[in-house]
Amino acid sequence: MASNAYYLTGIYRLAQVQKNTRGCGPGETIQILDDSTSVIAFSPSPDDARSLVASELCKQPEGEELQREVTVRKIFVAPIVGQLLTESGNLPLNWKNILEKSRAAVEATPMDDFEQGYWVDFDSVVPSDKMSFSVSTLESSVPEDVRTGLNWLGEKQFSFLLQVLPPPAPPVFPSYEQEIEGAENELSIEPGPTEIDEMGAVLPETVAVVQARNSVAAAWLWRKYAANTQWKNNAIRITPLCGTIGESV
Repeated sequence: MASNAYYLTGIYRLAQVQKNTRGCGPGETIQILDDSTSVIAFSPSPDDARSLVASELCKQPEGEELQREVTVRKIFVAPIVGQLLTESGNLPLNWKNILEKSRAAVEATPMDDFEQGYWVDFDSVVPSDKMSFSVSTLESSVPEDVRTGLNWLGEKQFSFLLQVLPPPAPPVFPSYEQEIEGAENELSIEPGPTEIDEMGAVLPETVAVVQARNSVAAAWLWRKYAANTQWKNNAIRITPLCGTIGESV
């Protein structure tokens, strides 16, 4: 089931004037920075979502006096599974309710609290070929050093963004000519795979929203959901919900 929401990763180049406060050299210099950002966009189509994100990236921040110019290099779009995965069953996506619960959980959770479990190596702790029968049996199957650091109270739920990663690409060994061409095109608009990796940008094949007591339970819910899909063996990454733009329906 599709939704009107898309997960987008924007790769952009920021050129910004920096004032020299050291009293020597030029009064102003131009700093160029390549970076990425990810957001959930509510939009009727992927193309409209791209336009929405591009417009947002190019906005001048309020109160910002220094000149800045943003060049949108590439915007990647991933679909979002049209169901909310929960421990009591899959539900239709109600974004208003999801975002309200997520905000409330964030406000009630200390910044140094690790019980959500974003630090877990999900692919080793919740492998696709060894599925627990229930959350109760899942808890007992998790290694003690991981289990003791997580929240296991069923009444305490968190919202997670689960990213399904593409299969690893085979290694590429560029020829001398390709290396020269790459050096000549360092400031090209289209970002290459190596540059995207260096930015730490994640480009998932699809994304799911999960509500669970911890990230291990969220990974388990996804493994159950994906058992008969093309993503059953894909590596996963779990993060908090990211920011949103647009109007949800």
